[in-house]
Amino acid sequence: MNYYFSSQGLVDIWKHIYPENGRDVHRNQYFEPFSSLVNDPQSELLRYFNEKQEEIRSNTSKSLFTNILQAKDTIFEVPPLREFHAPKNPVVLCHGLSGFDKLLLIPLSSQFIQLLTNNMIANGSDFSMEDLPETDIMQNVKMSLIEVDYWNGIKQILELNGCTVLTATVPGFGTIEKRALALNQYLEKEAIKISSDKDKFSTGRSNKIKLNLVSHSMGGLDSRYLISNIPSDLYDIVSLTTIATPHRGSQLADFVVDKFNTIRMNSPIKDTRTLLPRSIYQLTTYYMKYFNNITPDRPDVKYFSYGCCFNPNWYNLFFPTWNIIDKATNGEPNDGMVTVSSSKWGEYSGTLANTDHMDIINWRNRLKIESTQWLTSFEGKKKVKVQTCIDPLQFYLLIADNLGRKGF
Repeated sequence: MNYYFSSQGLVDIWKHIYPENGRDVHRNQYFEPFSSLVNDPQSELLRYFNEKQEEIRSNTSKSLFTNILQAKDTIFEVPPLREFHAPKNPVVLCHGLSGFDKLLLIPLSSQFIQLLTNNMIANGSDFSMEDLPETDIMQNVKMSLIEVDYWNGIKQILELNGCTVLTATVPGFGTIEKRALALNQYLEKEAIKISSDKDKFSTGRSNKIKLNLVSHSMGGLDSRYLISNIPSDLYDIVSLTTIATPHRGSQLADFVVDKFNTIRMNSPIKDTRTLLPRSIYQLTTYYMKYFNNITPDRPDVKYFSYGCCFNPNWYNLFFPTWNIIDKATNGEPNDGMVTVSSSKWGEYSGTLANTDHMDIINWRNRLKIESTQWLTSFEGKKKVKVQTCIDPLQFYLLIADNLGRKGF
């Protein structure tokens, strides 16, 4: 399944993402307006947007998945470390889309699309998710979502092993720029607190607190934007480790935007405003081409990345979304949200096999065991096996140990 977009359609999307002729009020201190996007149909940005997606691979999803499993960088298990080296600098956990201290999961894309349709019909042209405060948006969608804690035991296991851990909180449905600004505010407040114990933490000649960012999903994009575009006098980022981050976008976001546009065109309500959070548009494959162009890596920061992939059973939470990505990419291995190829950035440290987008933040046991118990009771004596090869807690200890051994 390929997606093609007209220039005018992309201009309309851009207006939704950055109002005021391309200028976002939350990023104007870092970038000049992008009015040329709207006024010049031959602009470089439009040429980025009008390029086709990467050529779809000719192999089947099964053979591609097999290739991943046979790759040298595939991780099948993470055994307990015999000797752990805690990082000398604090580790900051940065959450993904709809994070906060809790995570809202969209279990079925069809439910999400139906939610948007119902809101459009019920609220008429006066309703837009962009008009609502963050708390109202979350309350509005909770009925169709699953709510769980985000970092499930990860902070605790790191602290038990001598790490200093901070858990950032940024707007769950905010744009990358908004989330990065919120992350900067959080880090500066924490840096002030940490600076009182300079004997414990490294500051160097700059007298700044040094930090390691460990970011899941969209949190990796916030972190990259922060590192590249938001300087601070209080802290320095020395490393960024991203986990299942859509560095080249997600075909699932392409799908949601495409379906939403179809719904909007067929709706009796003609409202030019978007009902989708702007962050959804920013996660598309075509937007991320532009984002990567304006977000260069800093040479003084070390970048690491991990990806995940699995082949789901029908009862898996990500079975519907995995299928959407699988069809859109002609079988590229993915974790139900992000392809392995999109997850790669900087020094690629490996692909976690049989691991979905939630497994990696330690929700493998609860979600899969509960679904297994339900299936067992439903199907009587038939047992449904749950693979639990990779221990997510040991995985985060591995990340921290890697940082410690490298002097971070």
